[in-house]
Amino acid sequence: MSPASSRRHAQGVIRYSLPILIALIAVAGGLIFWQIRHGNAADQPANEVAAASGPVAHTTLGTDELLQHARDAMTAQRLLAPAGNNAFEFYLAVLQRQPGNRVAQDALREIFPFAANAAEQVIDAGDDAEAQREIELLARADPHNYTLTLLQSKLQAQRAMAQQQAQQAQQASRHESATAQAKAPAPAATPAPVPAAPAMVTAQAKPANVPAPSTPSALPLHVPSTPVEAAPASAVHARPVAAADATGAAVPVLTHRVEPAYPPEAKRTRRQGWVDVTFTVQPDGSVSGASVADAEPKYVFDRAALAAVSRWQFSPGMQDGKPVAAQVRQRIEFRL
Repeated sequence: MSPASSRRHAQGVIRYSLPILIALIAVAGGLIFWQIRHGNAADQPANEVAAASGPVAHTTLGTDELLQHARDAMTAQRLLAPAGNNAFEFYLAVLQRQPGNRVAQDALREIFPFAANAAEQVIDAGDDAEAQREIELLARADPHNYTLTLLQSKLQAQRAMAQQQAQQAQQASRHESATAQAKAPAPAATPAPVPAAPAMVTAQAKPANVPAPSTPSALPLHVPSTPVEAAPASAVHARPVAAADATGAAVPVLTHRVEPAYPPEAKRTRRQGWVDVTFTVQPDGSVSGASVADAEPKYVFDRAALAAVSRWQFSPGMQDGKPVAAQVRQRIEFRL
């Protein structure tokens, strides 16, 4: 073969091989791009679902992964819920693995007040089980924080109130049933035939059917809230005043009042506010189950209000001449 023929043959091979090679490279690049794109798309929904609601297995994650999950949960405002996928549990898992981890310690300290507010909102919503879980989770981070005492007291007061309302509804239902039965007319008795007699027949007076009076159940009494001003250096003893509700039952009357001590820090910063306290006046006039229902500002005057109210004395509420327990809600104002 002449050199010219060889050169033409080589040019022909190159001319046909180059497009084939370019096509193969393009196909290979397309396959690689498809695998990368679809692989990420398959992983992304699973990650989003896990971050949204599903619990995360903390034991299978490293410390850095736990911290990243915690930061993501904080960004999504998942401080205490859902269970197993929230910032508090991720940071606690880090501390369980590394007790001296400063990042987790500082983060828990910073978000504790916000998490406590979230737990209080759950209590107000009436979700008893979830509120208890969140309080226990807060206790794992700071078991000696006084806020936990306030939250637990509020939860217990809500439970007691719900139980009391259920008992009241049950007693009211029984009372209505007894009243309806008493008002129902008695079935008329068939008169016996009277034999005729030649002499005078004496008529016996038949007693009228008198329904038995129904005795009202001793229901807990409710006393409306009245604002009471609290000064740091004054003591007021309220005089007992006879009071009665719409049913004629006497309500509790304050007979000995202990003024709350003005918190030194609030006095120094000239802070003022109020606290709504709920408690039960027992039949002996003592106070039990005092808890904070609401306050402004929160967690500033609560301890002083609870300490004072727990030492108050009342003349107890009366129902049918007998002392009964009564639920009371009282607002205490702190003013300088």
